[in-house]
Amino acid sequence: MIGFIHASVGGFIGKTLPLPLALPAAFASHFVLDTIPHYGIPQHKRDGWFWRSFTTADFILAWGYLGGVALMRHHYAVFACGLAAASPDFIWVVRIIRTRSFNLGDHKSRFDRWHAGIQHERSWGIYIEVPLAIVLGVLVYRYW
Repeated sequence: MIGFIHASVGGFIGKTLPLPLALPAAFASHFVLDTIPHYGIPQHKRDGWFWRSFTTADFILAWGYLGGVALMRHHYAVFACGLAAASPDFIWVVRIIRTRSFNLGDHKSRFDRWHAGIQHERSWGIYIEVPLAIVLGVLVYRYW
């Protein structure tokens, strides 16, 4: 799933649950969402311009839009839970920066192997992810 979806769902959890319960629930939501079929391309194609642009735009959208809306409206629990929900993917960001490659196929740690194993990435998953991201974007704007 894209970071925008993870962060949006985490934010909604932060808006509806009390903070001590919301943080672990938001973190857990990440793995539930990753089991839903979503967009993905083969590892060997992830160094191309499209994947780099897609990933960069997702990061900017997630933290520019969601972070901006949450912080401007003083919803700090929403922001914290959005961050918690997206945080399991931060390990990939660190790897991208360290290796200067978007190819994430080499899973060295047990957590990496497990996290990669629950992904249901498919090229047709974009037909699930884009409408979901649009709906969540509208809901964020209306209800945060």
